[in-house]
Amino acid sequence: MHENRVSVVTGAASGVGHAVASSLIDSGRKVIGVDRAWEGTEVDGLIQVAGSVGERSTWDAVLEVAETSGAFVDQLVINAAQLRVGGVLDISDEDFESTMNVNVVGAFLALRTCLPGMLSNSAGAVVAVASVDALFAEQDLAAYCTSKGALLQLIRSVAVDYGRDGVRANSVCPGAIDTPFFRQHVNAADNPSAFLDSKVQRHPSGRILEPADVASAVLYLLS
Repeated sequence: MHENRVSVVTGAASGVGHAVASSLIDSGRKVIGVDRAWEGTEVDGLIQVAGSVGERSTWDAVLEVAETSGAFVDQLVINAAQLRVGGVLDISDEDFESTMNVNVVGAFLALRTCLPGMLSNSAGAVVAVASVDALFAEQDLAAYCTSKGALLQLIRSVAVDYGRDGVRANSVCPGAIDTPFFRQHVNAADNPSAFLDSKVQRHPSGRILEPADVASAVLYLLS
């Protein structure tokens, strides 16, 4: 059923991306995982492409892998992200630009690469992992909040532009997720324990999300 189709998941070496890729493989899908750091990551059936999502050469490699396997990309999960702590006056030019490159330019390049095949086959689903920070601002995350807001609008544009051509585009906007990415953010706080507690208290469920929680929502939107 899925033999001539492949799913692409960015940031697939850990966290939500890893959970999504593993679940897709378990369901019988071919999966191309894109990440800069694959060391120590082993998932049977996962085709690994190493590189930054913000570089066009990475996407040339993804397209080559898909074409070599005789499949077209009908599912794209945009999950790779970068977080740098700091307000507008604190964050460096380089960190701001790098965050935008990964979180926004990387998503744009992913779409430019994968949408043509979806449109040619009148079938495709895109899901972007945005953030609650796409909807409201959080202290000391100026670059991250800006990038996630831009990502949300990018996906909305895809939904409007290509929805009548068989492509569905959605975003999920989770709160804090227990990943190495999140723990890096917590450990950067002056008082990590108090900061973590404040994060927990903000969530209606009274807990930090697990990657599998978000992966379940992503898989539903892909289905």
